[in-house]
Formats: sequence, structure tokens, C-alpha cells
Amino acid sequence: MEIPQIQLPPLDVLLARSVAVLAILAGAVLVRFLVSRGLDLLAGRTRLSTTDVAPLRKIAGWLVTAVAFVLLLGAFGIELTGVWAVLTTVLAMIAIGFVAVWSILSNVSCTFVILFFRPFNIGDEIEFAGEPVKGRVVDLNFLFTTIKTEDDAVMQIPNNLVFQKVLKRRHGHGAVSLAEKLGRRSEEPVGASS
Repeated sequence: MEIPQIQLPPLDVLLARSVAVLAILAGAVLVRFLVSRGLDLLAGRTRLSTTDVAPLRKIAGWLVTAVAFVLLLGAFGIELTGVWAVLTTVLAMIAIGFVAVWSILSNVSCTFVILFFRPFNIGDEIEFAGEPVKGRVVDLNFLFTTIKTEDDAVMQIPNNLVFQKVLKRRHGHGAVSLAEKLGRRSEEPVGASS
């Protein structure tokens, strides 16, 4: 049985690759130093402390390391076109998913702010200045505030809209606090207090 021979690249190729590797490593160290120094200067000239810029320093460090790693692989002749295609596709899908989920998360978090600060109660009349949105609040859930208009139409307003527009509020007769309404929700059907 023959032992396979390992074919080493010629000496000039090894020398060129080692020079490229050293240049990439030196460049990465220099860029990390410059970014760190720049962030220190930013912290010194603003109200930011070094603790405030520490996350930026870490992110920049990781980015420089990742770019240096990719460049090192390229210096050794490893092609990364397929990896880049997969990586950019995955990042694009994550970005699209984040945008889709962001709207829902925004409405849910605004619901908690509405419950905490109580800009209106069930039974109050609300109106958005400059918008054709006016009516009596009849329900609130995690995504929408439901209002009944003067012509008995029902409008569902995304909860994050409450914090994006100027809201006029008139206290309703027999208004129920949102906490009371949510507490009674299991006992009565939605809109029964309207």
C-alpha cells in the first residue's frame, strides 16, 4: 500500500501568503486600536462614559475580527462566495421577519403603556386631531383599541397610534377603568358594557 504524498505549495506561494496573513493581522489590530481610541475620544467629548461606549467597542471588535477572518480565509485560497450568499439570504430573512414582528410587538408594548398611564378609559370619547377618527372607546385588547363612532360603526385603532398622534379625550358617563374592564373580561362578553 502506497502512502499518499502531501503536496506542499512552492516556497514563493507560502511566502506571499504569510506576508498577506501578517498584513491582515496587523491591519485588524490597527483598526481595532483606532476604533477603540475613537470611541474613547467620543466618550471624552460627550456626556457618554466609557461604560456607555463599551457595547459599541465590543460590536466593532467582533466586526473587525469577522472581516479579518474572512480575509485570512481568502488569503489561503478558500472561496466564500457560497457562504456569503447563504449568510446574506439568512440576514435578509431575519430583517424581514423583524420588521413584521416589530409592528405586533409595538402594539403589545403600547398596550402595557396605555394600561399604566391610562390616557383614556373604556367609555371615554377620543378623537385624533387632524384625523377622521372619533368615537367612544368600547374595548381594548393587546393589538387594538376599539371605538364606536356616532353612526354606530366600529373602528379598531392600533394601540401604537395612540402615542403617534395627538389625542383628544372627553370623559364618558359611566366610564370604566381599563384595569376594571380587563378584570371583568372573563365574566362578560366583549363590548357588554357599551
